[in-house]
Amino acid sequence: MKHVEAFERPMGMGGTVLRIHVLQGSRHALLVDTAMRGYEHMVADALNYVRSQGLPLTWIVNTHAHHDHIGLNSWVHTQTGAQIVSHIWSRRWLADPDINYQEFVLEFPDLIQETRAWRAEVHDTLGPGTILDVGMVGGEHLDLGDVDVEIIDVSGHLPGEIGLLIRDDQLLILGDVLVGLDLPMFHGYVNPPQLRKALHGIQTLVTNGLVTQVSTSHLPPLKTPEAILDAVTQRLHEVDEIQALIVDAIRDEAASLEMIWRRVSFAKHKLPEFRGLKMIAGHLLELQSQGEIAHRDGEYHVVRG
Repeated sequence: MKHVEAFERPMGMGGTVLRIHVLQGSRHALLVDTAMRGYEHMVADALNYVRSQGLPLTWIVNTHAHHDHIGLNSWVHTQTGAQIVSHIWSRRWLADPDINYQEFVLEFPDLIQETRAWRAEVHDTLGPGTILDVGMVGGEHLDLGDVDVEIIDVSGHLPGEIGLLIRDDQLLILGDVLVGLDLPMFHGYVNPPQLRKALHGIQTLVTNGLVTQVSTSHLPPLKTPEAILDAVTQRLHEVDEIQALIVDAIRDEAASLEMIWRRVSFAKHKLPEFRGLKMIAGHLLELQSQGEIAHRDGEYHVVRG
């Protein structure tokens, strides 16, 4: 990765890492994500590397607004003055850690009650809120001097997520669009159609020869086109499997959101927690929009043709 330096530390979930990236050109550097509180030493290593190159850190680019990607935004901004760049959807979650936590973890208060563990994992790893200086939607470019960074839309894991394409290196830097499959809980996504579109977009970049390597926030680096396409295919299959399990859960009798969530979690050997709940809710919205299921009296049922 000619123009990229990666920094990572263990994240404590079955070998998962937390990785951030420095992209550098002849005139500017940018930092992709700022990790979260508790990872100050790793982020300091990245900032020291930028200083050693004699470059200003001009931009902090958040792939998306989850706690482990934005938690040290304020800490880095205070030291560098770098502008904060992210998907325009991220504005509220960047600005207010309490809104971020409430809408991420506690969107369904009748089904999810706050725990100390979740508060420690999410809220307590978010630093102070920050202003979104530059909101993007995909198609924009950041000029580092002799390196052009193209922003691509990879939303679906959240309603707004971006990736960074460095065409000269045939490299794609991603946050969480390649969702983790081997965690004890669902890594999750909130909009299945968006996620499928993003995954197909990555496939197209690879098959067109524009991308041969992918580096993400949590997965081992994908160093060949074949490895990238395999990872994308696995996620597309996962989305289809989840959708099929939801339909199976209500094929014979109607069921509530809670019951569907618990049945699908059990079928996939996952802990029933907030990420999976938001994912199931997203699938139900899609199935309703397609006319495959209906919602009545608090329960979902298959529409018989």
